[in-house]
Amino acid sequence: MPFKRPHSPRSVSSDAGSSDSDRVQGPSKRVHQSSPPSARQSPVIDHPLRVHILPVKLQSGVLEGLINLVEKSSSGGVGGQELQLTADVEQADVIVTTVHMRPRLERHIDWELAKTKAIVTPDWLRHSISSRTLLPCGAYSAINDLRDNTERRCPEVKSNISEHPETPPDASGEPQSSTDQGASMNAADVAALKHISRFCCQRASPLICPNQTLVKELDVIRRSRFLEGEERSMLSYARAIAVSVILLRSSPEPDIAKLPFLGEKLVSLVEEFVKTGEIAEAQKKSASSRFSSLSIFNAIHGIGPHTARRLYSLGLRTIEELERYYEVTPGVTDEDTLSLLESNLAKDEVTTEKSIKIALALRHDLSQTIPRQEVEEICRLVMQELQSVEEGCTSVIAGGYRRGKPQSNDVDIVITHTDWSLGSQKVNGLCKKLVRRLHERGLVKHVLYMSEFHQHNVLRTHHWDSLAKALTVFVLPHDPARERVYRRVDLIFAAPEVFWTAVVGWTGSTMFERDLRLWAKQEKGLKFDSSGISRRHDSKLFFPKSEREVFELLGLTYVPPTLRNADA
Repeated sequence: MPFKRPHSPRSVSSDAGSSDSDRVQGPSKRVHQSSPPSARQSPVIDHPLRVHILPVKLQSGVLEGLINLVEKSSSGGVGGQELQLTADVEQADVIVTTVHMRPRLERHIDWELAKTKAIVTPDWLRHSISSRTLLPCGAYSAINDLRDNTERRCPEVKSNISEHPETPPDASGEPQSSTDQGASMNAADVAALKHISRFCCQRASPLICPNQTLVKELDVIRRSRFLEGEERSMLSYARAIAVSVILLRSSPEPDIAKLPFLGEKLVSLVEEFVKTGEIAEAQKKSASSRFSSLSIFNAIHGIGPHTARRLYSLGLRTIEELERYYEVTPGVTDEDTLSLLESNLAKDEVTTEKSIKIALALRHDLSQTIPRQEVEEICRLVMQELQSVEEGCTSVIAGGYRRGKPQSNDVDIVITHTDWSLGSQKVNGLCKKLVRRLHERGLVKHVLYMSEFHQHNVLRTHHWDSLAKALTVFVLPHDPARERVYRRVDLIFAAPEVFWTAVVGWTGSTMFERDLRLWAKQEKGLKFDSSGISRRHDSKLFFPKSEREVFELLGLTYVPPTLRNADA
């Protein structure tokens, strides 16, 4: 019996309404280095690869999306393998599910039958289709107890990825956006990543992990330390979060103690979570009125932890009190930031206060997440206007969008010119020209921050790069079919020779990027940031011509963008 497309939410299991039904589980971190793809005895499929999608805990929209993915790829296949949906779990070669616990799975599939299947998270399906190759199943195993079975039963991996040059494409007279070939995922890359390295840049960090609840508990404590200015303690919790995805509830206690960056205090907190399902300190912090107020203040662009604590010491507690303090009317902005930044690019106190007032007044809009389709529309409009200012430019959307987030907090667009020889001259001054153009067209309403290029300095210790950039408040053109919502859009300009360095620097999560810099310094004697790679002892500069070459220069296995989510 062929698999039928569900025509209504009634086709979804009664469990679909659970609280985490809209979360999509990514690959777990534990990759067995002893079983590389070439050495596994995976079954060779001589028929269409039959995929069964278990609807439990999947909302109807997510289920429909997965079904559409398989149907759209069925004709062309994946890695030379045709895909076929099946409603018969016994006939399935691969079972896709968001269920992670054995008792829940056994309600729907016999355990003995489950041991004969490759049981993976939805991201295995998504990433295999997007990368055009069947990826190793072990990194995406949905059930920890069945990880070894899933690796053995995984269909044979066939790489079908052609090597594309990643240098900026030649100018064609049309506004361009890079095809971003570097975002593709290669099975060998995933298998080579180390699951217990001390560096985040050597680990596979999916967007969602099986330990997401633990991650959220630890993140409450991390944010509390951050808001209180306890930098070292905050970093300890950030590192614990970055490795917690490799700890599963079924792990024995000795394994917990062996995880990198878990000291005695953190080990005890993780053990507490494993036993009780929560961390008392995190629960206490969440209920704290001070933590709540500082979090509210810090959520406004321009208000850092120090300013948040100062406002709290003045007696402010609520967002309404913050609005009265800054004399802001919600939804109303009359700050002329563009003319201020045109005359003075320095981020002084006046500029900062104006930025805070704008972000506070527009907080309702700026706090809304941005769907991927709108992110792409914003980039298209930016590049269309850029074409009128300077022909031959190209771009990559970085940030959370590139890491696979279905909803982004802001939009990061890295821009360069396609002329390798003269591109650095062509992008010089382009930031101000484009912002002025977008402002004239009514697309950029405010500029929260702007900077021009500075020379890459090997001795500079802070990580804020020397690229030209504009942090703006953007709004799409009027359309009767949709509400106009203000969005945060960051425009980053890089010379062609450091374009891919900039893309890497603006793609990874905070901890991933921190460890890239740390790895470069401690292990390779290099300095890395978004504006370039240089050798510390003689300041020699390196100019990678692809994203993969950035990782090669740093002596690292390439980590696909969707596996650079090392934060909560």
